[in-house]
Amino acid sequence: MIVDNSHVFLQFSELGVHVQSEANQEIEIISWDKIKKKELALWSKLKIERHLVKVLTIEILHSDFLLIPQEYDTQLYRIGFLEKALGQDALQGKELHDQPVHWIESNLSFLIPSEWKDFASSLFPLAKIHYRHILGELLAENKHVKSKNATQLHLYLQGKFAFMSLFYQGKLQLANVFIHQSTLELAFYLHSIRDSFDVLLTRETVNIHSSGAESDATIQSLAQYNILI
Repeated sequence: MIVDNSHVFLQFSELGVHVQSEANQEIEIISWDKIKKKELALWSKLKIERHLVKVLTIEILHSDFLLIPQEYDTQLYRIGFLEKALGQDALQGKELHDQPVHWIESNLSFLIPSEWKDFASSLFPLAKIHYRHILGELLAENKHVKSKNATQLHLYLQGKFAFMSLFYQGKLQLANVFIHQSTLELAFYLHSIRDSFDVLLTRETVNIHSSGAESDATIQSLAQYNILI
């Protein structure tokens, strides 16, 4: 998606680069294999000259992340926390980034595959690149629930990944990614959240977004499992 002539916003995931179509505003995913074979496939969607871009914002949709309370987040312990949560080899071939979430006094540490960063640098070599994680954005969207003592579940579906944050009566209870192979698996997981926290799965309590046609279809299919969102 082009924000303006000098600022470009893209999403990177394991599926590829997510680009918003100018015609119908739908998200199209250009696979990494397709980009490697013919980078013009991406440029034909972006329709902008490289030298005009001053800022590139990339939102990461990846499952390697950890939300760490700021009082425990130090350079000395951060790597240990990540390796314990994600595995000893979690950082291999990846680079670490941080996204502060000040209103819950936490930092979101997330990993980006090095090849993704190399590709981003090659896209617009003169641009300043900012990275952020989809979960950090979901947490930011929930900022209002603390003052309202509200209950809100935010979901972002992308392929087999469901990124989510849950606030119950204004307090963070869940910040996670659920990897599912079918809509039924995702529905079962959402109903387990409903039972654990007594949350109604309706449009009033669930804020859901998606990226790509596959995820859009998943949202439509959830209704058959009594998830009315």
